[in-house]
Amino acid sequence: MTTYDNGRTTCGFSDPFHLKTLRMNFRLAWQFVLVLVIRVSSGRIPEETRHLRKAQYTPPLSTSTYHLSYLARDEIRATAKLQDLAEALSAALDVLNRYLSSWEELVAAGVELEGFASHPLHAYALTKHVSLGWPHVEASLRALSNRSQAIDFLLGRTRTRGVPTGEDLATVAGGLARLHDYYSLNLTALAHAQLVSAIDAHPVPVGITPTALDLHRIGSAAVSHNVLNSGVDFLRAALDRWDGNVSSARSLDVFDARVDLDDVVKTFKKATKIHDQLLEKKGSRSKLHSTHASPLNKTLARKKKYHKKEEVHLGNLGAETQGMKQYLRLCRGEDLRPVSTTSRLSCRYVTNGSPLYRIGPLRMEVLSLDPYVVTLEEVVTPSEAAALVRSSAGFLERSATIRTNGGPLESFIRTSSTAWLPDNGRSVLSVLTHRIEQLIGVNARDGEGAEVFQAVNYGVGGHFSVHHDHVHLGLVKDRMLTFLMYLTDVPQGGRTVFPWVGAGVRPKRGSTLLWYNMNRAGVPDLRVQHGACPVLVGDKWVMNKWINYGGQFHTLPCIPGDPSAAVLRPLD
Repeated sequence: MTTYDNGRTTCGFSDPFHLKTLRMNFRLAWQFVLVLVIRVSSGRIPEETRHLRKAQYTPPLSTSTYHLSYLARDEIRATAKLQDLAEALSAALDVLNRYLSSWEELVAAGVELEGFASHPLHAYALTKHVSLGWPHVEASLRALSNRSQAIDFLLGRTRTRGVPTGEDLATVAGGLARLHDYYSLNLTALAHAQLVSAIDAHPVPVGITPTALDLHRIGSAAVSHNVLNSGVDFLRAALDRWDGNVSSARSLDVFDARVDLDDVVKTFKKATKIHDQLLEKKGSRSKLHSTHASPLNKTLARKKKYHKKEEVHLGNLGAETQGMKQYLRLCRGEDLRPVSTTSRLSCRYVTNGSPLYRIGPLRMEVLSLDPYVVTLEEVVTPSEAAALVRSSAGFLERSATIRTNGGPLESFIRTSSTAWLPDNGRSVLSVLTHRIEQLIGVNARDGEGAEVFQAVNYGVGGHFSVHHDHVHLGLVKDRMLTFLMYLTDVPQGGRTVFPWVGAGVRPKRGSTLLWYNMNRAGVPDLRVQHGACPVLVGDKWVMNKWINYGGQFHTLPCIPGDPSAAVLRPLD
């Protein structure tokens, strides 16, 4: 017997023709979807999605928390429409299955085509089957067709709003590997839903813990990016958590590449071998690779060079390996400056002679006298910081480094998103430009004495490895001074550090970090190489204002006979 929603029944027959193969299955369900898709795609564009087709494609979703937040909001909308569509499909499947079952029962009785008309009971059964069942079939198909706009919205998601690609997934996995590299994540605690790192012993709750497959993916991404220490550790953790059925696998893991235990073992052994080879050849750390301080091979680990005492080199530019080691220590919150240096530093209130700050001077902390690096607090108000984030969010694009020829280059050494904002027509930026000029006595106007404002937002493990801000584009256009404003607080990670100064700053909303990249003779000061440490927890937004050398001829004239003079006197 087959029952419809109105409670009436149809006659039952045997099944000599095996017509149960006609039952609706999931393949047929997707055929219905395809029919609807073809009809919708060839028809009128729904009003709901018309504006989305004109939207600019979003930059890589892995390099800024803003885009990740946007992705989460868009996913809520998409899954809500998918849920409604799935319910309609399920209801249609139920009706179509029952209707086909009713027809199977009729033809299974062995009645010839003419027999439905010539025999009264057969005619009754056929009439009842169609009259009671077909209205439900029409209603279910109509319900699907009414969701054509939802289908168009979903099909247009990649084109109009963007979805993460395999490259984005690899970048996020690489970001997690970088976080372990810099902050020594406790992978055992991570498996128990706790984020514990070397910079904060207090655990941060984790709602979604990585599976063995996730650990393998992150470890493989780490190896591909030459973060060998993280690669080995994540792959070892994957082996520790592996079981025959990979019982902790999640629903979407069925779409992932099939991985078995032999694959994980092979990848782990290969990573271990590459780790020791790279450590022996290039040392433990550079901008393009990282390993553990000692080889994994016990015989190699006995070498004397792996048992030297950690040294600190400050005051002038040293070897890249040494700078990267000091960069790592500073990112973890260490202060490498000796007492002989810190004892000469101070905190005080400054106006720099500007009437703008005579009533409300700013609190300044000196991090280094030579080179001159200071922080200023409350330069940007909370409302201004929020406005700057809002105005720049829609213009973010994947950050790039600068080639020697001035062209852009996307690189793993910088993972963030950037927006360039001129102060024309934006009152907040115009106010900031005037404020900078009053505070440090320079020409900070776009195109005259400075570049346009640069807003930066960081993604998972977002960072910018050790670099210098001068850009080799000619003395006139070079960046004499950096004025870096923090627009958000960052709970963990995200420090700005100076390896050859031995100091770093934790982001604090409204504060500014200021330093000089060259002297009045236009000679770059390589001691102010700096880096943006990976963001472990939080949302990091900063804004840069670079003051150009060529626009300061009137405000900062050259000093004849003293080409090594400092760019500016310390703020007072």
